[in-house]
Parts: sequence; structure tokens; C-alpha cells
Amino acid sequence: MATKNIKQTSHLNNIAIIGAGASGLYCAILLAKSDFNVTVYEKNTKIGRKILATGNGRCNISNTDISSDCYHSINPDFTKYILDKFSYPTFKKEFEKIGFSFIEQPNGKVFPSSAQSSSVVKLLEYEAKELGIRFILDTNITNIDFEQNYFNIYYNNQKQPYDKVIISTGSYAMPKLGSSNSGYKFAQNFGHNIIEPFASLVQLETYDNTKSLSGVKINSTAQVFIDKELTTQKNGDILFTDYGISGNAILDISRDIAYALQYQQKVIVQIDILPHLSKDKLLNLLQYRLKTANNKDRYLWLESLFHTKLIKYIVDKTIDKRKKLAKDLSKKDIMSLVYNLKNFQLNIEKTKGFNTAEVVAGGVDTYEIDNKSMQSKLQKNLYFTGEVVDVDGDCGGYNLHWAFATAYICATSITK
Repeated sequence: MATKNIKQTSHLNNIAIIGAGASGLYCAILLAKSDFNVTVYEKNTKIGRKILATGNGRCNISNTDISSDCYHSINPDFTKYILDKFSYPTFKKEFEKIGFSFIEQPNGKVFPSSAQSSSVVKLLEYEAKELGIRFILDTNITNIDFEQNYFNIYYNNQKQPYDKVIISTGSYAMPKLGSSNSGYKFAQNFGHNIIEPFASLVQLETYDNTKSLSGVKINSTAQVFIDKELTTQKNGDILFTDYGISGNAILDISRDIAYALQYQQKVIVQIDILPHLSKDKLLNLLQYRLKTANNKDRYLWLESLFHTKLIKYIVDKTIDKRKKLAKDLSKKDIMSLVYNLKNFQLNIEKTKGFNTAEVVAGGVDTYEIDNKSMQSKLQKNLYFTGEVVDVDGDCGGYNLHWAFATAYICATSITK
């Protein structure tokens, strides 16, 4: 890269961190506590923007049940050492030192006691500034290279040398918050392979018209059928929207679906509308209600059993529109209704993509990273933390925990 008209500053045994998200901030704090000179570059005008958006502004910061089983990568063994070293108890102890207080929910999700993501950013920012960490905001890094035993970072017509560089840029997810693919490009500059990124923890669009169901929320099991084969299922909230489906259960199954859609496989999500009733109990209940329906119409005889919008949607899908009253329904109609309630199917067209995805699967190939230090195996003193690497977690605080865990491993390996 040409350096004409580029101002160069002195080389002072510094560490540069690219990205002021969760992993970048925490890594900077740990390094600064060990008296390293740390500069954090951030393309946004403020730090921690993506943290502010997590957990609907409440910040699901970790989970009491941290396990490698909750993470995904083409290199599944990569996460084990990292999570063993930075377990939930370790996270809690280390963050309480910074001033955090937590609420642990029965489902394992952990939130700051304030239930405000802004609290997380404020505490991390205060700690960083108290330690003298230098922030360079609203900055677009155009290139990173390596020469004569140190790295050069090019930005704003300047060239700044560093001994070590930590790439904590995150991923494509939520570009409106400043996310980009810059970390992948920097990694490729040093010969790293990138596992093709795709949206994960993301809402799903359906071929079926679900506009009339928008706003309906149930707690149930969502099953995924890929080319007619059951591949996975998750329990939790399912939210119907005007474009398809969302909710925690849907976010958790979205990774497998996004991957399958890349290869044009047929995907169906099947939902049990009344999971608390077995097929036989539901059949008996509907037959009883039918006997006492009198002159109720085809919808009213089901009123209060499940959501009114779902009643109309499923009845219209199942029963001949000429049958206006409940007493007109046949035994076959009732059996079909039971089947559709226990096996409600939606044909998935696509995900909502990177724009709304909470995380991105794929990233820097973890076979090329040392999981005991997060250092590149291809370039000494180059490190990667957080979502930029090919590891993504389930919904429930796992991805923020991963960001902090990789920062911890990276920083502690440097400070040894």
C-alpha cells in the first residue's frame, strides 16, 4: 500500500484492538490492567453499539449453563478449552470486580440487575477510560499489514505501528449498528481462510401468508424438517409475524435452516399449537365441545381454546368454507382439525438475513487459530476474539459470553 502523504507516528510497544464491541472492550480492559498500552479503533461514533441492542435492550449477558454443546463451528473441539477456562462462575467473579450485579433466571439466562444494556456499556466504558485506554472512534481502517516485525494500521491518512493486533470486529450481523465484513478481509490479508458466513439467530420468512396471524405468540416446540427429514427441534416462544415467524424457539432453529436454504433444500417448520394436550385428549375435547356447540359458528365453538387469529386461520385451512356452523362438521373434519393443530406446518422461503440476525455463523477458520491464546497460527502476534471467528452460540446469552471468553483467553495469554 502506498504511504505517500501518510503521517507516521512512533512505535511504542503498543497493542491495537480493532472493534469496540464486547470482546474488544473486555480484552482492552484486561490488557490495560497489566500495564499494556492499548488503543481501540472503532468505526462507530460510540462504543458498544451492538451490546445496547442485545436482549431487547435488557442485555442477556451470559448463561448459567455454559457448555461447548451450545456452540457451533466446523471445528467443534475449538470451544472446549476456552469455555473451561472462562466458565460462568469465572465470568461472574471477574465482572463483579468491575461493578456488575446479575439476575439469574430459572432458564439459565443472565441479565444485569438493572435489566438495561446501557449499564453494561457504561461500566465497561468507565473501566476502560479509568485505565487510560485510548479510543479512536468514527474511524475506517483501510488496511493492516506487517513489516519489519511490527504491524501497520492505516486509517485517516495515518500509519500507526503496533507490536500486536487483536481483531475484534464482529460480523455482518445488524449492519445498521455498524457491523461489517472488515475483520474477514483483514484476516485474509494474512492468509486466513474464511468459512462462508450466513445469518444465524434470525427470523424466518414463509411462503405461507401469515399476515392475519401477526402478533400471536405461543410457547411450544418447533420442529425442523429438511427434505422431509426431522433434523432438530427447540422449545420456547414462537411469535407469528406478517412475514413469517420469530421468537426464541425460532431463533434457535434458524441456524440449521439457514444452512439448508443455502443448498436449496426444502424446509418445513412444524409447530404443536396445543402442546399441553395429547392427540387423544384434544380429540375428546373437540368432540365434547361439538356436542355443546348448539348454533355456534365454525369459529366460535373453539373460542378460548387457543388464540382467535389461529382459530380462524386453521379452521379456514382445514374445513370446507361451505360448512358455516360447528354442527355441520363431520368426524373427518374433526380428525383433520386435530392433525393440523398438532402438526401446524409452515413452508420456509428464506431468513430475514444479516440485517436482523443477532449473530452470524461462519468466519475466520478456527483450525488456523490457537484456542489457548486466540493467536493466529499463520501470523505471530495477530489475534482474533469474539464473533469474527467461526463460532456461534445458541440463543440465551451464549454469544456475549463467547465474546468475553475469547477476550479473556487472548488477554491472559498475552499477559503471562
